[in-house]
Amino acid sequence: MKSDPIVLSCLPAFVAVVEGKSFTEAANQLHLTVSAVSQAIKKLEVRLGIKLFLREAAGVSLTPQGEIFADYAKKSLGVLNQGITKLKEQGSKIRIYTPPGISSLLLNQRLLEELSYHFDTIEMVSEERPFDGELSDWDIVVYFHSLAHTVPGNHYLGDDIYYPFALPDIAERIKTIDDLSHCTLLYNQHGLAHWDEFFKVNKLTIPDHRKIYYSRASQLFTAVESGKGIAFESSRIISSKLSQGRVDGVGSTGFFSDR
Repeated sequence: MKSDPIVLSCLPAFVAVVEGKSFTEAANQLHLTVSAVSQAIKKLEVRLGIKLFLREAAGVSLTPQGEIFADYAKKSLGVLNQGITKLKEQGSKIRIYTPPGISSLLLNQRLLEELSYHFDTIEMVSEERPFDGELSDWDIVVYFHSLAHTVPGNHYLGDDIYYPFALPDIAERIKTIDDLSHCTLLYNQHGLAHWDEFFKVNKLTIPDHRKIYYSRASQLFTAVESGKGIAFESSRIISSKLSQGRVDGVGSTGFFSDR
C-alpha cells in the first residue's frame, strides 16, 4: 500500500460517494463534475493499492476493503472538519467585554481597525453593571474588582479615581462642602462609587440636596453638560472631557477620593 498526502484531498469525494451511493450525487453535493469525482476515487484507489467500489448497472457499492476504509474515512474527515471549524472560530473572531468608559477611550476606531486586519468578526459588549460572567468565555475582559490583581493571568491596570465634576461655571461656585446643598447631585446608580460613599469616605456630613439617578454614564454626562447638576464619576470616564475643558473637577483636592 502506497502512502501519499494526496489521499487526504480525495477523502471528501470518497465519503460523498459512500453516503450518496452514486458518483452523480457526490458530484452534486461537492459542486464538482462527475468526472472530477471519478478521478479522485481512482487516484485514491491507486494510492491505497486497493479497489474501493464495485461499479454496477444499479449504481456503486463498496468492496469489503472499501467497507473497512469507509468507517475510518468518515471518522477522519469528521475530526478534520472539527479542527478546521475550531481554527476558523479562533482565528476569525474576538470577543471583548469592557465597561463603557474603557470601550470609548481605549477601544477607539483606530484600534478596532487594527483588530479587523486579524479578525473577521469583532464582538464587543460594553455594560455598566459589574462583570459577573466566565472569563474563559471572552478573549479580552476589562473589569473592576478590589482583588482582580490577585487572579492569575490578570494584568493590573491601576487604581480608579472618582471625584465630583460639573460645568466650569458651576464648579467655580463650589468652595465648601456646604455649597453642595444648593446643587442637584447626579448619581450613576450602576457606578462602583457614588456620592453617598464620597461623603462617607471623606467623613463629611451628607448635606440636604436634590438627587437625580441615572442608569448609564452617558446619561450622566448629558445631564452635566446641560447644567442640571454635579456628578460623581470615574476619571477613566471623564478624563477626555476634562482635557477638552468641557467639565471641571469640583472643590478642593481634599474632596477627591481614591477607589
